[in-house]
Amino acid sequence: MRFTALLPALLVGVAAFTPPSTDFTVRSYLRTVDLMKSYVRDSSSFILENTGAEPQSSFYLAVNASYTDTESPLSAKLAMYEVKLKSDDGSTSLKYTIDDEVNEDQMKYVKIELPKSIAVGQSVTVQLASAVVRELVPLPKKIKQAEVQNLVWQGSRVAYIPYPVVKQRTKIKFSERPANAYSRFKDDPTIDGTVLTYGPYENIPPQTYEPIRVKYEYNQPLIEITKLERELWVSHSGGNLATEERYWLTNSGAELTDHFSRVRWQATTMAQQSTPALKAAQVHLRAGVRDVYFTDEIGNVSTSNLRDDYRDPVLEFRPRYPVFGGWNYSFTLGWNHDLARSVRETASEGIYVLRVPLLEGPVNAMYDEADVLVVLPEGAKVLAVDSSYKDMTEELTSLYSHLDVVGRTVVKLSARDMTDEHRRNELYVTYELSKDAQYRKPIRVATAVFAVFFAIILLGKVDVSISKKA
Repeated sequence: MRFTALLPALLVGVAAFTPPSTDFTVRSYLRTVDLMKSYVRDSSSFILENTGAEPQSSFYLAVNASYTDTESPLSAKLAMYEVKLKSDDGSTSLKYTIDDEVNEDQMKYVKIELPKSIAVGQSVTVQLASAVVRELVPLPKKIKQAEVQNLVWQGSRVAYIPYPVVKQRTKIKFSERPANAYSRFKDDPTIDGTVLTYGPYENIPPQTYEPIRVKYEYNQPLIEITKLERELWVSHSGGNLATEERYWLTNSGAELTDHFSRVRWQATTMAQQSTPALKAAQVHLRAGVRDVYFTDEIGNVSTSNLRDDYRDPVLEFRPRYPVFGGWNYSFTLGWNHDLARSVRETASEGIYVLRVPLLEGPVNAMYDEADVLVVLPEGAKVLAVDSSYKDMTEELTSLYSHLDVVGRTVVKLSARDMTDEHRRNELYVTYELSKDAQYRKPIRVATAVFAVFFAIILLGKVDVSISKKA
């Protein structure tokens, strides 16, 4: 079955590019759609054989055009797209570019570059991983406070590939229970616990799209962070790295049909029942964390607990109130680390490298917008900024803090459409800071304190009493 657009290609104008379907043949394609989180994870592994007439240095895949549309700030849904070449020595990440043209099936082609050409008749194993945000829809959109939340996912039971596929299978995984309702095709799919399996299918033509719809129980919050401001303050004089994160969070799950009942909520809490409301969240921090705090717009929030594990500290925090579907909550998290855990001096004197995670936010969350600011010491000069996450815009600014004269250099990185899995990505900032610049502020502070004390001593010797003339 082919999924085609309503308008013929002639109305669009020049036909969009279509990769030659004879260059490659996919021998075996195993696809897994993971619906265990608040966003959709899609991973595939397939064997690609060069069946063309000459060696090939690149191949093509496809993504839904709506996933990469950037005209509207919230229309781009593709949060992650990774292609790797698997070999006996491990996996090699491949570079790719997404074409701007949209074909008749409302898909965009992705051109993947190979490290070396594939000879005719040769096969390679490719691994593909992607994540799509804001794709899961609550059904119904409004529920009662004690009702269970259900989500709907729509996709294809076969992957859209521009090459013929000899054999393909699609698995759909759920967190706790199997799907309540799903598309059926005779004896297809099969059910094994919490896994639906469509296929295997054989001899699938190129560019095949066969829509399916799955409805399943997901009685957990859909944590969507509409905006994150993450600041990291580097202090050489204090030997400290201070981190502060400001969150604007919403629950994208099903909304309440009636008013919130505190009595019913207490009963749910006492019975330890699952709920689509956000009542607690976890943040995995780096080892050596200290001075952790949790505040919101009202002030300090005491409902937090730090499990100070040596290798994997976990901050558990509870919002001031349960966050149901459509509700919002703004809060701030902060902590400190010893600077030596994140900054090292290179072989060149005065050249330092800061290495920190790109994100350290709540588990099972998706981000609409994230700004990461690295505030360097006064007098520091940025030499290089690098990250394993490339889809960011970079900007150098400055700000003035206490007793600053020339201001601090700030590296600002902005990104959109991310997930909690981007915590694996790291950020590297290489900067130059001379010894004079390091000691300038402590000397300035000491001088200011000495001046204050000297002024107090002088004022103490001044006679300010009112004397009466004889």
